[in-house]
Parts: sequence; C-alpha cells; structure tokens
Amino acid sequence: MILMENESCFGVLGNQAAPYETALASEYAVARVYAVSHPSLPNYLALVGGNTFGITTDCNPDECSLTNTSIADLLQSHGLSWKEYAESMPTNCSQSDSPDGLYSPKHNPFVYFTSVSGNAGSGPTSQYCDSHVVPFTQFSNDLGRDQLPSYSFITPNLCDDAHSCPLSTADSWLSKVISGVMNSSSYSSSAVFIVYDEGEGSTPGTPSLVTCILVSPFAKHGFLSHAYYTHYSILATVEWVLGLGNLGRNDTTSGVMSDMFSVNVS
Repeated sequence: MILMENESCFGVLGNQAAPYETALASEYAVARVYAVSHPSLPNYLALVGGNTFGITTDCNPDECSLTNTSIADLLQSHGLSWKEYAESMPTNCSQSDSPDGLYSPKHNPFVYFTSVSGNAGSGPTSQYCDSHVVPFTQFSNDLGRDQLPSYSFITPNLCDDAHSCPLSTADSWLSKVISGVMNSSSYSSSAVFIVYDEGEGSTPGTPSLVTCILVSPFAKHGFLSHAYYTHYSILATVEWVLGLGNLGRNDTTSGVMSDMFSVNVS
C-alpha cells in the first residue's frame, strides 16, 4: 500500500500533471474511495486500525498514543511478515518530525500503536518497532533480494506524496517505485494499492472522494468500480486477501473490494 496526499479523485486521473497514474488507471482497476475523516492522521489510522479512535487532529504520538490493536497484530498472530517503509525517516521507528521537514509521524500510523512502538510516544522504541518501521531506503534492498514482507505500507516523504510539492513530482516518484515493483520477481504475487488520504478542502463533516488504483497481475483490466468504498474497505480487502480475519471494528462492516480482482484471491 502506498499512501499519497491531498488530492481528490477528480484532481488526479486525467490531470496533465499525473500522466503515469492516469495510464495505470486505464490499464488496471480503479475505485473512488471515501476518506473517513480530516486531517491526515485519522485516515491513516483507519487504514491500519479500522477506526479513528476519536482522534481528530494530527497529534504527535506522545499526545495520542494508542493501546488498541492494528493490522500489525493480525499479521503477527498469523505468522506473516510486515514492514512500514517511510521515506526520509531519520531513524527507525521515528516518532518525531525530521529536521528537514520531509518526514512526519502523522503519515506513519504504526508509531502510534504501543503494541508496535513499545512506548507511549516518547523515549526508547522497541526492537520490534525498529525492525518493522524502517526508512524507505530499505525497500529497494528488500525488493532486490526478493525479501518483501507479506504486507508493506509505504509512506513517501512530504514532497513525494504531493503534500508539499506539485502533483507532478508525486506522479514521477510513483512511476519509479511502481516500475521497480513491476520489474521485480515479487510482482507476480503482489497487489499494490495506490490511494490518497483525502482531497483538498476536505473537512471532518464532509469526507472527500479519493482515487484508489489497484496495480496487480490479478487486477481487472481497465476497470472502474462503482461500488461504495471507504478507507475501511481497503483494510477489509487486505484482511480478505491475506486471510487475517478482522479487527472487529469498521473493517467488519465495510465491503471488500473483490470486484477489482479478476480472480478470487482469498
């Protein structure tokens, strides 16, 4: 899963600034997904925790750490590997903004969960977190060695995700990353979700429609879903694909995005 920033579905596909994403959409499967909240952090938590946990701001981990479970716990209980790859993160499992301003924990949901971080948002982090929440530089190494985990969550930095730089910058970044995945031995058994957290101008009471592109050998060709989906649906779909069960939250009542796949991959 690759999380991009602050563009509605009507601002990406067909936009001259996003030729690569537009091309992917014509080749693979696309859904229009409702963001569940505003600002960023609640949407990220929804994608890995099935809830916003009452969080309505981009609070730091030391202000709003969570003792709840996440998809990391489901993966761990099923013996499946996972990693968060965060671009420009200065140290493993970093819970603070980077000095250059390119990394922020609000776009890295796993460092908010105490079961991952091993702390309440400050102080030393656990060895478990240090080995699972890693800088994005590790991604190309794992990909090249055919050692990608069962579940990967990729956080581009605040420029490459279109948050603080033009959409064209993000589109170019995606073209390099996705091409690398597609040219690897891992691609034959992969499903890559490219999704935005929310659209510009979104408010807590008016969740926005965002683009979700499924790039996979198992994706329907040139398909546009007309089903009602939210960020919770993406979590439910990951649980379905990997046979994880569920977290007992909004992932249990949200539709699985099975119509985007050409085969039953569960």
